[in-house]
Parts: sequence; structure tokens; C-alpha cells
Amino acid sequence: MNEFRVLIFSSKPPAKLVRIVERIRGELPEVTGIAIVYEPLREKPLGRRVRGILGRISEPHYLAFVFNRSLRMFLRPIRRAGDAILRFLHAAPRNLNPRLVASFDDLQDFAKKNGIAILLTNDLHSDESLAFAREFRPDLGVIFGTKILKPALYEIPRLGSINVHKKKVPDYRGGGPTGLWELLEGAKEIGITVHGVTTNLDGGPVLQRTTLRIDPYDRLDSLALKADVVGNDLLIQTIRDMIKGTCSFQEQTGDARTFRNPSDHQLLAYRRELDRKLTPYERPRGRPMWKLVLRSIVLYPFLVFRNWNYRFRQSFPVIILYHHLITDRPHHLGLPTSEFVRQVEYLRRHYHIASLPEAMQMLEAGRVKAPTVVFTFDDGYAENYINLRAVTEEYRIPVFLFVSTAHMQSQAGFGHDMRRGQSGFSPLSWEQVVVLHRAGFGFGSHTRTHFDCGSADEVALKSEIVDSKSELESHLGEAVDYFSFPWGMPVNMSEPGKKLALQTYSYSYAAAGGINPPGMSTRQILRRCDHPPFVFDLELLLQCVLEFDSRG
Repeated sequence: MNEFRVLIFSSKPPAKLVRIVERIRGELPEVTGIAIVYEPLREKPLGRRVRGILGRISEPHYLAFVFNRSLRMFLRPIRRAGDAILRFLHAAPRNLNPRLVASFDDLQDFAKKNGIAILLTNDLHSDESLAFAREFRPDLGVIFGTKILKPALYEIPRLGSINVHKKKVPDYRGGGPTGLWELLEGAKEIGITVHGVTTNLDGGPVLQRTTLRIDPYDRLDSLALKADVVGNDLLIQTIRDMIKGTCSFQEQTGDARTFRNPSDHQLLAYRRELDRKLTPYERPRGRPMWKLVLRSIVLYPFLVFRNWNYRFRQSFPVIILYHHLITDRPHHLGLPTSEFVRQVEYLRRHYHIASLPEAMQMLEAGRVKAPTVVFTFDDGYAENYINLRAVTEEYRIPVFLFVSTAHMQSQAGFGHDMRRGQSGFSPLSWEQVVVLHRAGFGFGSHTRTHFDCGSADEVALKSEIVDSKSELESHLGEAVDYFSFPWGMPVNMSEPGKKLALQTYSYSYAAAGGINPPGMSTRQILRRCDHPPFVFDLELLLQCVLEFDSRG
């Protein structure tokens, strides 16, 4: 087939729509044309909203919902003021990170730059929309978050239209946030399918299906993020199969259960019920809260002067955080998806989140114009393939992974997990590594077997440090210039190990903490800090309130 044209019908937030369009363009070169018919979600008229309030005021939980929303509106300017104060304390400029696609104007700019036809309409079924769709002559329609469409629209594409459904069919059809009914009923997984669109609500034949496990720390927000990634994966695979003509259609069987969208106040009540029911994430702090607050009060006046001096001299330090895995299961090195989201949202507002290569360029140039942080992840856990990717795609943040290459091949668990009796946390596969690399993740070596480089055995050190570079390069198809020492404390870096790492790689990293000031030589062992599990502790770490030794 010489060309394949995809027409997307959507009312999704512009950022989510841009994400799937970018994936279609990047992963499906056979798709020669993309067009979008977009109907933005509109607020109800004021009169209708007032009538709705009066009609529901006696319903259970409705007054609690009104109070909750009013409180959020009241706190919004306070939060903005708090952000401005922190920006002053940090001496941070505005626009620290690229702005996320947030409006239809942003969506139009994206479409114009990429040669994508787009129609904004107040009614997907208007004569204008139907004419636009017919004129485009699509081979396949993709319904990506819209109201229920009529056959006159979704049957225009030559092969019909498909839709992603993030509930297990036929058990959970209809509306509601992803995972809501499953969490309330104590289900262990949610089903994600791509199905053909018919007049039967979510009842068309299934083309692709998979499941997403529900873990103890999962919440509605984390499940929604992960289901977006998995659903988009399935959608890309389905379009690929449609292009090749290899799709198999499986009719749905069994009794269907249809759920209606809950109202806003009902959803608030469900969320509170889930907060009481679900396992909370609890991790002890390394220091008592009162000590952290006292340190902050005493030190921040001095830190403000220091930060403005950094800004005047364009000499902010680069702080490289190391994590291990984003997981919603208990793990001694893990951080739940929802907690990581809180950290990312905070950092996007108050710090420049740099890629590791960008950070190295700034250090070598001796100019760092804003408070800067880098995300790195060690070992190469498979759960990062979905959980971490879900957050990085949502917030457009760069991440760098240091992986132990022999584990990618053998799929054996990591020794530090086995010694704690934590089984079931497998490493990434080589196929997943390649997919993440194509999606923009950076990769470096963490030895072959998570080896303790405190060893003086030069033969073993060569196998672990040098051969891991070759293995990574053979799978990624490009040079690998970055290495981090497992454990990364001084005792884990022998003199022969450090010498070999510095000879083999352009950049090598420890893990004993400390900052990286601009102008420092990148031909020495650079410093990384263990990430705290809470936003407050993270802020204190980045301002050197928790850690005073900059030598690492």
C-alpha cells in the first residue's frame, strides 16, 4: 500500500492528543497523512449550572463537594503566591522548563508545524465536520476521547474506526475514571482493549487486548497515567496491524455491565472511600520533621543570599538525583507513581529539569543560569517501562537510565533484592531498552552484573566496566559515554576501577551525594544524590539543607 491516512476524532486535552500524534508519526512511517477533527469540552451555561446546583443540593456528599471546590479556589492564589516566594528564594528565572501543550492554540501550532490538517468544531457531527472527514479520504478513523459518535461520522473511513477502552470488556463498559469501578470492587487488574466502533456502546469486536495490574499503592491518578501509556501502545500496534492487513477481530462474549459517569460530587465521595480503603504509602523520614523545619528557618536567609549570588554569576550547581524504580508495590528502593508525580510537578515549577547530556554541557561551559536537577535511574528495573514512562510522557521530562547489561540478557533478579527476599522485580528486556531509547530515554552502563567496583581484580573490572559498554552500544546502535558505579560509595570505587572507568567513558558518576559546581572538570568522578521520598525533604536536599558536603 502506497499510503495510509488516519483521521483522529478527539475531545481529549491537547497534550494527550499531541502525544499520540507524535507516536503515530514517529513509529508508523507507513502513515502518510494525519488529520484531526477536534471538539473541545465546553462548560455548561451558567443558568444550567445554577439549576444543577439547586437540584442536587440535597443529595449526599454534594455540600462536601461544593466546600472542597471552594477551598481549592480559595487556595489557588495562595499557592501562586507561595510559588512566587519560592522562586525569589531560589533566585530562579521564570519559564524554567518547556511549556506543556495546554491550549487549542498550542495544538494548532503543533499541527501547522507538522503538516497536519485540523478542524476545530463545536459539533463533531456538523456538516462542516462531515465534509472535512470525507474530503480527507481516511483509511482509518481513531476515536480518541469523544462523546458517543454517530455512524455517519465513524463509518466514513475506508476501514471504519477504532477506539481504546480502558476497562475490561464486557465486565466494565461505559464511563467513569480509569480503574474506579475496579478499585471499588477490589479487582486485581483493569482490562485495556482496542475495538472496532459500532452502535453498541463499547461493544465492537476486540482487535487488541491486555491487562494492567492494580498494585497496593495504585490510585486513580496513577492508573490513569499508566493506562494512557498502555492504551497508546495498543493503539499503535493496532494501526500497524491494520496497515499490514493482519488484524484479527474477536467478538465480545458474556454478559455486559455498563457503568454511568459519576457526577463530580459522587466522584469525590468515591475518592474518599478509596483513601480509607487502599494501602497508604508510608516511609519513615531519616530526620524528625521538627529538625528539618528548624534547619530551614535558620539556614534559608543565608541560602537566599547564596542563590542570588549564583544567579548573578550564572553559577548554580547541578544536582543529579539517582532513583531506582517507580513501583506501586512495596520495595525498599521504590517510589509510588503518585508520589513521583508530586515531585515532578514541584520540580517543574521551581527547578530546571535537565537531561544528563545537557547538564554536562552546562558544567563544561561553566554557566548554569537556573537551579538545575537531573533525573537518573539505576539498575534497569522492568517496572520503569510502564510506570516511569507514564510520568515522563505526561510531564515531558528527560530521564537517564544506568543499566546492568547482563541482567537484561539473563532476566535474573538483582542480588540486592534477592538478599531482602524481594522477588518478582525483574529487569528490563533488551527490547524494552530499545523502545525506551527510541522514546528519548538516555542510557549508560552500571556494569554487567551490578558488580562492586571496590574490587582490585583488573580482569573482572574490565569485564564489568568495558564489556558492558560494548553490549549497550551493540543494542542501541550508538556510542555510550556514561557510567555509574554500583552503590557508588568510596569503598565501592577502587583506584583501578576509577582509572578504568575514566579511560573508557567520557563521564563517570558516584552516589555518595554532593553538588556539581559549574566549571568543575567532567574528567573526574561526578556526584549524585539519593532521592528523598517526600517533596519537602527533596527541596531541602536541593538547597543543601540536608547535605552540606559538596565534595561527594
